[in-house]
Amino acid sequence: MKFAAGLCLMAIAGWGLAGAALADTKNLARSGSWAAFGGTTTKGLGVCGISGSPGDRYFSLKQFSGYDTFTVQLQVPSITDGDKVGMSLQFDANKLWTATATGFHFEDGDAGLEFTINRSEANRFAYEFESSSQLRIRFDSGLPQWVMVLQGTMAVSTAFKGCIRNRSEEHTSE
Repeated sequence: MKFAAGLCLMAIAGWGLAGAALADTKNLARSGSWAAFGGTTTKGLGVCGISGSPGDRYFSLKQFSGYDTFTVQLQVPSITDGDKVGMSLQFDANKLWTATATGFHFEDGDAGLEFTINRSEANRFAYEFESSSQLRIRFDSGLPQWVMVLQGTMAVSTAFKGCIRNRSEEHTSE
């Protein structure tokens, strides 16, 4: 299944996609190597997310206030900003997801790839993420395949969804 990919350059430059140490975020829940967090980026944009580093490979799913997409970010050994990398993801034996990710650098200088998931597909992605036991990621660029253990994602997904719900309620009451 295809889903939206290629985050706009404004998002890369303007969102200030920082790690929790530099942003005003707090952990909402932790289970195994996974954590749910919420707060604001260094640029003041509201964010809710799930991140983990099982097997020393960083993976995050983020929802930024005011945007109709979710952002997936992965840490990679090296990348040139703006490079496009085809990839596929598969949760257990579920249907394959495909994307074209865009290269960027986290504020700490680490190389990363990111792509977006449309809201219309977010429920399916979230369900597979929280109910599966592993995620297999293949890159078209020659990067080695990833296999990530998802133990703990169900527990942190509840906090992630609560964060999104709370941010939505805050936004509608303004």
